[in-house]
Amino acid sequence: MNSQSLRAQLLRMGLLLAVVLVVLHNSPALQQVFARQAVKAGCHQQESVSSASPHAGHH
Repeated sequence: MNSQSLRAQLLRMGLLLAVVLVVLHNSPALQQVFARQAVKAGCHQQESVSSASPHAGHH
């Protein structure tokens, strides 16, 4: 097993993250899949709260 420097590992992971974000940004189909998954997981739930709520209109 080859040992790698922390800097090389961080650089590789940073490049991988950048590639994934570019692909996601340019793919509306993937954006829809992630949005549906977020709603199913409980993120970005539609709130049925009156407009007097301090959190109303933040999204």
